[in-house]
Amino acid sequence: MARAVLLALLLTLSELAYANGRAACRVVYGPPLWGVCYAEQILLAAPPFEIALGAEWRTWPEAAVGVYTVLGLYFPGWWSSFEVGRSPGAWKWAIGAGVRW
Repeated sequence: MARAVLLALLLTLSELAYANGRAACRVVYGPPLWGVCYAEQILLAAPPFEIALGAEWRTWPEAAVGVYTVLGLYFPGWWSSFEVGRSPGAWKWAIGAGVRW
């Protein structure tokens, strides 16, 4: 797991990340108050399809660092994504969607 996190961070901090990566942090009040930061490196972009490798750090439900892969569709008015990842001791998945304005 540590090697995968290190690889994700190296890819994200590499020279390519400045053109092909993204990173952000957010604080969420649920309750409880918790935060998450992530960095992603785009591995393949064939618009509107995209594959990215990412690493995230979160504080809830317990502090953890994990790696994940995102498969996304990004259109001018909306986006959709499917994420599969591994945190210490557990696999996770997520489906996301949103609108752009």
